[in-house]
Amino acid sequence: MRKNHGLLFVSLNQLANYGGFMPPSDYQMIPCHQCGINNRIPSEKLSRPLVKCGRCGASLSDFATKFQSAVDYKLRCGHCKTRNRIPTDKLHHNPKCGKCGHLIDTTDILSGRPVVVTNTNFPKKVLASPLPVLMYAWAPWCSSCQSVSPIIDQFAAESIGKVRVAKLNLDHNPSLANQFNILSVPFLFFFDKGNLKESMPGTMNKHDIMLKMAQYL
Repeated sequence: MRKNHGLLFVSLNQLANYGGFMPPSDYQMIPCHQCGINNRIPSEKLSRPLVKCGRCGASLSDFATKFQSAVDYKLRCGHCKTRNRIPTDKLHHNPKCGKCGHLIDTTDILSGRPVVVTNTNFPKKVLASPLPVLMYAWAPWCSSCQSVSPIIDQFAAESIGKVRVAKLNLDHNPSLANQFNILSVPFLFFFDKGNLKESMPGTMNKHDIMLKMAQYL
């Protein structure tokens, strides 16, 4: 990074190194078979059924599906923590860890929505997660959470296949609140390889969350 005339600049190469959260890696160029123009499509829209050309309106779904099937996802084995490269078209065919042979849980990897974490599913959804986890602790009575929750939801939609976003309702899960000594909300927890790496108040903006999570990708 460098400073110039009082402004902070980040090179495109540096942005790409932040784990694909920012352009240009958030977009893919998909050609139209009808008019030939290249369409700049956000990666999260490639899985949608109706992807159309911006010029002629022709369907790009076939091209998008072929492109998406060639994308690899980096998923950790919940048993031995080894990171495996799994192609998109293999995600839902019971992929196994290349080192230990255990099945890799790919449930909700591409949902784009936060996972609700409870006392019961916390070991599976967080500690054995195939992706780094951002766990967001909140409570229904928390006024600040009302403004933070949409940021967390947007982050989940923009980090499909890279980060698992989890929401923890403290009122419904007091044992987890006690386990992590959560005294105030909103609060953020960063997990990787089944271990808690960092925790901090949940008033961070989306950009800062992206930078914080990038080191675990």
